[in-house]
Amino acid sequence: MKLKAYTRRTQLIFDIIGAGKVGKTFGKYLSSKGHKIGHVVNSSIDSSIKAVEFIGDGTPSSIDEIGGCDVVLIGVQDDLIRQTFLKIKDKLDNVKAIGQFSGAYPSSIFRECDEMNIGRFSIHPNASFANQEIWQSMENIYFVMDGNERGRKIIRDLFESMNIKFSEIYESNKIFYHIGAVFASNFIVGIQEVSRELYSMAGLDTETAEIISLYLSKQAIENVEKLGVKNALTGPVARGDNNLIEAERMALTDLDPDLGALYGKFAQILKERVIVSEHHKNSSDER
Repeated sequence: MKLKAYTRRTQLIFDIIGAGKVGKTFGKYLSSKGHKIGHVVNSSIDSSIKAVEFIGDGTPSSIDEIGGCDVVLIGVQDDLIRQTFLKIKDKLDNVKAIGQFSGAYPSSIFRECDEMNIGRFSIHPNASFANQEIWQSMENIYFVMDGNERGRKIIRDLFESMNIKFSEIYESNKIFYHIGAVFASNFIVGIQEVSRELYSMAGLDTETAEIISLYLSKQAIENVEKLGVKNALTGPVARGDNNLIEAERMALTDLDPDLGALYGKFAQILKERVIVSEHHKNSSDER
């Protein structure tokens, strides 16, 4: 009889400073996987209580109570990560590692950890956490990680035990990784707003403008996924309708010079970076 193999998962205790959208959602996922949440620190005790209620574990605390855990997670806004770390740097006795969720700042923002023999890491989820129920599908999210040797080891073991997909990147070039994420996700939201405003100016009602703009964006992403970037592009730039492109740029400039400049720059990017295939060169007269 063949015995079934079992993998023993080590339970870790996590303190969380800044249990906002990402911090509390990741905390809930950790708790659902059998890990323990210790202190939860937000800007107010009421906010900490709400975060603990959502996570289903942990103790609403002040930053002075941090410590006595295996890992400290800092989920504050990027510009506050460094100063938050400095506030707790002397409270990290017996802590194995400290980490943060920034997509832009590398874990070297905790550089003192190297001399303190403490692991440091940064983990960034490539997903929007606007819907906090995303914790139920965390295995579908791709994380990117950097850190010192101790920190990377802890995160590798943790993520592998929970079947989370991840890659490791160089700390020195992390800023470009985050800019890529901003282009892929954040700017699309702004472009949606501009698109809807322009549709409304043309006379469409709000609901119709939303339906059309969403449909076109979804279709474009689906085409990129199925056909690749080079073959997914349609519209005036793909057709080589340069007179139309200039007319639209000028009309938009009269309305809003910044939007006109943005339109012109995007058209230039499409021409110089996307239209390089024979497909577009040979079909510029087709829609």
